[in-house]
Amino acid sequence: MSCMFLVTMVLVSTTLANSSLSVNNSGVVTTSYGGFGRWFDYVVVIMLENHSINYTYGVSVAPNSWNSMSTTCTGNCTYFDSLASQNGLALNYTNLGVIDGSISDYTAMTSGDGSLTSACNDGPTTPGCTPPDIPNIVDRLEAANLSWKAYMEDYPQASGCYNQFATNYFPNHNPFVYYQDIINNTNRCNQIVNANSQITSQADCWPTSVQNDDLFLADLTPANAPNYMFLTPNSIDDIHNCNDVSVANAWLQQLVPHILNSPLFQTRRAALFITFDEAGCSGKNQTPCPSAGPQLYTVWASNSTNPVSPTKMGFKSTRSYTHFSALRTVEDNWGFLPFIASTDGSADNMQEFFRTSS
Repeated sequence: MSCMFLVTMVLVSTTLANSSLSVNNSGVVTTSYGGFGRWFDYVVVIMLENHSINYTYGVSVAPNSWNSMSTTCTGNCTYFDSLASQNGLALNYTNLGVIDGSISDYTAMTSGDGSLTSACNDGPTTPGCTPPDIPNIVDRLEAANLSWKAYMEDYPQASGCYNQFATNYFPNHNPFVYYQDIINNTNRCNQIVNANSQITSQADCWPTSVQNDDLFLADLTPANAPNYMFLTPNSIDDIHNCNDVSVANAWLQQLVPHILNSPLFQTRRAALFITFDEAGCSGKNQTPCPSAGPQLYTVWASNSTNPVSPTKMGFKSTRSYTHFSALRTVEDNWGFLPFIASTDGSADNMQEFFRTSS
């Protein structure tokens, strides 16, 4: 919180039972799906910061009107509620198995490794932090000839591997600048790009403006969209800096309709995944958050009017999931082998949120 996949034999039996397959040296399983995903062909992943589901889903109150004894959301959560009720909500999703600290949540979801040292939360160049030289989701995607891009709000450059804190851009919310085989590869670094062309001035808490992510939204067409997109909000829009959730509620309310109504989501099997990195609150010198459990607000969504929309609507699950489950879902969707047997390798995928299994 410093200053969004079992063994081969089981994967084959549960995911590829009716498919011919072969495995290449990069751990990619080539199946009879012909390069298309089992549930979706495009996915957008968004990770918000440091709030329990109790703070973001439930009874909404006016911004900054709650207190440490409240049993309501910590602020205005009306859009959190409506997005969850219309799409698929995981009620028992946690970051179980991840070492405390933001960056390990992000690497858990992109490589199965949730055990980076605490020093890494202060950035990948901090003394005591050694960026891991391990396989990650980019390796799997590229080996399968699938495209990817990571979009960073308020990125201080158009593209590249920027590994320092810069105003509201936090590198410990950008897992891609921690992997050795990305930071040492110019072509891969160039896939990490700015999400917004202009930076709007913001306050830490509501009322404030939110960023518009116009560069990210411009890519959401069948001609331009990568298969895998990871969008990191800045430290205000992701509510890292504020215990009240009203800013993220406003940010999602502005952004998500543009995502779901984009040409990509209207015409292709495109899925949106939204979660938080961990529970708790990290806003300083603010009203403390009420006590709450470890569950994190987590939603799968798509365009309900699209005939090939991949996700279920109005669906809620009480099954237990983790960040490793989210990674496992991406892996099983495209036929990738898991990275670590004890993390993503032993996690259940989230297939119940999808309309079809093939």
